[in-house]
Amino acid sequence: MSVHLYLANNSVRNTTISCDSLGIHYTVSKAEKIVTLSRWDKMINSDVVVGEFELPFFKKDRIKVGPNGEWQLMRDYFDKPGLFTCSKAFTSNNGTKYIWKDHWGYLIMTHPGDKEPLIKYHHNTSGSSYLEVLDFSTITGLDTILLTFLIAERKKRDYEAAAVAAAAS
Repeated sequence: MSVHLYLANNSVRNTTISCDSLGIHYTVSKAEKIVTLSRWDKMINSDVVVGEFELPFFKKDRIKVGPNGEWQLMRDYFDKPGLFTCSKAFTSNNGTKYIWKDHWGYLIMTHPGDKEPLIKYHHNTSGSSYLEVLDFSTITGLDTILLTFLIAERKKRDYEAAAVAAAAS
């Protein structure tokens, strides 16, 4: 049985990601050039920042993980999965290694070296998009999984837009 985490809209900079049946609710917001991911914590009845990232045009991309995290370059945060790949390998807040990769036009998350998806992103431009959680054990690492998903999807969209612009010229 899978779990669906629904995105309120098609944006990866201003949206909510939620699963009401599990009480999961994240908010993605952009202020200035920084995208912030926060999680609703019912114990304190407030949002908790789980991470932030910045993808500036003329500077180096950077990320801050956790409410008290330090800013670091993304190239230092993500493991290098190999040459000539857009994949994003990382270690989640539950200590497990994962990798986001493009699979026939949509993102999937796997363990490094595995082909079997743990999470699939179903992108729908005219309706509700959602992340399908196929392995429930990933829920414990959801804070960094969602943060890295937002980065991987933003980078994928930027790459696709650049490819379309290059083909048109």
